[in-house]
Amino acid sequence: MDRQFDREGLAKNDGRENRPAFVAVNGTVYDVSASKRWAGGNHMKRHQAGTDLSMDIISAPHGLDVLDRFQSIGVYTPTLQAPSSPLKARVEDLLDTYPFFRRHPHPAVVHVPVGFLTIAPFLVVLSIVFGSARTEWAAYCCVLVATVSIPPSIATGYFTWWINYDLHDSPIIASKRRLAWVTLILAVLAGVTRGMAVQEPVNFTSVPVLIYLLLVSILAVLAARIGFLGGKLVFPYDSH
Repeated sequence: MDRQFDREGLAKNDGRENRPAFVAVNGTVYDVSASKRWAGGNHMKRHQAGTDLSMDIISAPHGLDVLDRFQSIGVYTPTLQAPSSPLKARVEDLLDTYPFFRRHPHPAVVHVPVGFLTIAPFLVVLSIVFGSARTEWAAYCCVLVATVSIPPSIATGYFTWWINYDLHDSPIIASKRRLAWVTLILAVLAGVTRGMAVQEPVNFTSVPVLIYLLLVSILAVLAARIGFLGGKLVFPYDSH
């Protein structure tokens, strides 16, 4: 008779500290302990044994046929949790129909401000070094596009937090929230400074230009930090 696993039972077989490495896919539990790609219960520094990978395997570079290499040892029955509200129940039904929107909106949107804010200070420096007004204008456009895209990034972040984590906090999520709001405030300030206070944008001796350069430099650091924290959520590997 096939062994029966629920979420807690599956989690006990996470491949760490010489424990077996089991994974569940579409209701079937597989033993991947013998695979070198699952050493220590971790696969590609992204997927952890002892979990249900039914959704993850959809976006994997391989198909379900890779599971034919492993022995199926049981049946996985997830512990169903009732939605916390009628609204969330309706949203969950919608996401079950369109699973793309469960994970992808926030990562897709947040890359816009992260990318533009990271490059902006380099363009400002280049514009000053070479006296290029066009390069400086490109930097300003980067700041403007990033500023406009931050609110959708925050909104999709809160949506993902609500749907996937049921608003349960963690140090990473809390840090991302705080940094996101600080980034929005400083981005608006940088845009206003450049648009209203900077008269000679390629003049390095101008105080408003120096303030603007400082702001976009801080924004680049904040964007990089937010991207790093997001990566830790997507690739939650550690030293095990």
